[in-house]
Amino acid sequence: MCKVKIWYLVMFVLSVAGSVFAQVPAFPGAEGFGASASGGRGGRVVYVTNLNADGPGSLQAALNENGKRYILFKVSGVIPTTVEVPPGHGDFTIAGQTSPEGIIVRGFLSYNEEQISSENIIIRHLRSRIGDTNKYPTSHWLAEDGITLGGIRRAIIDHCSFAHASDEAVDISRSSLLTIQQCLLAETLGGHSYLGGMLINYSSPQSRLDSLSIHHNVWNRIGGRMPEISCESPYCDGKTIHVELSNNLAWDPRIEWWYEGPTPNGHFYLHLNAINNFYHAAPSYTNGMYHFYLLNFEDNHLFFQGNKMNLYEEYSDYDLFYCCNDFDQGHPNTDFGVANLLPARHAFPLVTYTSTENLASVLSASAGAFPRDAMDLRLMADVSASDIDPLSINEDHYNDAFLITNGKQAQLDSDNDGMPDYWEIKQGLNVNFQDHNGTVLSNSTYGVEGYTNLECYLNCLSDALVNGGSSYASGIQLDATSVLVQNPKPVFEIYPNPAFSEIQIVSQHKIYHAQCKILDTTGKIVLDQPIESNNTFSIAHLPSGIYFVTLVKDTKQIFRSKLVVF
Repeated sequence: MCKVKIWYLVMFVLSVAGSVFAQVPAFPGAEGFGASASGGRGGRVVYVTNLNADGPGSLQAALNENGKRYILFKVSGVIPTTVEVPPGHGDFTIAGQTSPEGIIVRGFLSYNEEQISSENIIIRHLRSRIGDTNKYPTSHWLAEDGITLGGIRRAIIDHCSFAHASDEAVDISRSSLLTIQQCLLAETLGGHSYLGGMLINYSSPQSRLDSLSIHHNVWNRIGGRMPEISCESPYCDGKTIHVELSNNLAWDPRIEWWYEGPTPNGHFYLHLNAINNFYHAAPSYTNGMYHFYLLNFEDNHLFFQGNKMNLYEEYSDYDLFYCCNDFDQGHPNTDFGVANLLPARHAFPLVTYTSTENLASVLSASAGAFPRDAMDLRLMADVSASDIDPLSINEDHYNDAFLITNGKQAQLDSDNDGMPDYWEIKQGLNVNFQDHNGTVLSNSTYGVEGYTNLECYLNCLSDALVNGGSSYASGIQLDATSVLVQNPKPVFEIYPNPAFSEIQIVSQHKIYHAQCKILDTTGKIVLDQPIESNNTFSIAHLPSGIYFVTLVKDTKQIFRSKLVVF
């Protein structure tokens, strides 16, 4: 919904100590250590008008600029290079939701060795996929990570999708006051896929690693680093890192969440909240959920609550710690180590927790960039249907990573202030005057002062895309191509029908471990075969007549249709 309750914003301000948090969040729904980012608030509008790797009108040109700026899009499609934030060029908001059909970059990087690279950043609804370079070659430079955040300070990454990296989907180093929320990490390709998730590592006196909120994210078809928290720099020795790691969903994990406390350069420690995380693993998975090293150090101050795993529903939290790959033979964990196990959460910035039981259904409908494209729809369809894709995780089997095209025009914005004319008219604003930094809409829309008119529009647009429709209160108009089914149920078709010798059962989304049964009018089963979304069945043996085709999954009927055979 576009409107939020006043108490949410009030509680945000009251829950965080220090002047750095004494402001409205980056946007309604921004939470955690990075929610204090203001991005481009109060700055100018910069439109991305082409998909070029650089030059006027490109995303790279917008990142090269200085000063506060909102970066919006009049185009859709694939930018064929890794884009980079030059050191010191922060103070921006990237609003990927303004792209008519979505934006994909082939890598995103902000890095500056031991120094701070950029500060005060908001990134929403952006996809980053390096891709299989044999299938999708480019003459431009490509990084290896989906997103590299080295030396970031005060930033929030929200509703983004990171996939088909060749190293990590997300790499975080020497960064602080950072939130990553409502993001999708998926399908790292090649030989590094077994470590392809999120790596958190390295710190320096100039740019410390600290104050990280990783919440409400999905790891899907990722081999490792779920995340992995390490700190191998000499500066890390004896230091404590404050981390919120909550409400994350690991779908088909291959290894436990990893803490590399002892390193060649000494030990580092965690003050950690881990609340309502969920592991949905295949039956063949034999590890635990959390690595036992975390319990071995008394300077680790830990609060675990509501963490569950589908294979061991009776256990939670410290029961699911283990060292090795034979947890299936030695569960539950009964050695709680020497770490300081707290009775209440650390007083870190606010996170609104989702129950573990509802986490998969909530995140399958809300995580990642919107409007969703074919790849994200496929990945989330598996989560929604409680399916695990049996294909290998390190190859591009589906060829759906770069299907977004530049086929739809952006809404008319006569004064180029980032707000389309139709929306300004509905809100009583002037379509010929740049009033994006006015604040007349903040109180009426969100019940609090502090958001600019453009920020109100951008968040209302995001909410409409995520929720799959518009509302009168938001004033957002979405066309039919923007309102995709975000939590799709499998839809099947029988072709041809009527049929003579064979039929094909076609689905837009893969369904695994389902059975096709054809029954005659007496209820007798005349065909019983497995289906995997696009199967052809011979019916040449069936006499002419009327039959009923049913699909059964986990003993439940998910499809039924009449079939005429002649």
